[in-house]
Amino acid sequence: MLEIHLYGKLRSLISRAKPNEDTILKYEFIENETFTQLVQRLGLKSSDLGDCFLNGTLAKPGDRLSDGDRLGMFPFNMVLLCGGQHLKGMQQPQESWTNLDTL
Repeated sequence: MLEIHLYGKLRSLISRAKPNEDTILKYEFIENETFTQLVQRLGLKSSDLGDCFLNGTLAKPGDRLSDGDRLGMFPFNMVLLCGGQHLKGMQQPQESWTNLDTL
């Protein structure tokens, strides 16, 4: 069984979902399924999604799922504030704060 936590507009995948409550979808695990295949099985397109997480780590399209995995799925209009480049294998974003010692 997969535990899929839905956020924002993706909550509509569950009827009667309320914005002030956790929206968790218990979904059948399929052996050797990838994250992309799960997205398709849910009736979604990659363009529907923002940043998603698999067991607390940024999910990648080819990630293979395991029984008991926990996913956090965010819609396209909900992405990491920092852009998440460091999580996506890109260089760490430049520090935007001024020297805190001078404040």
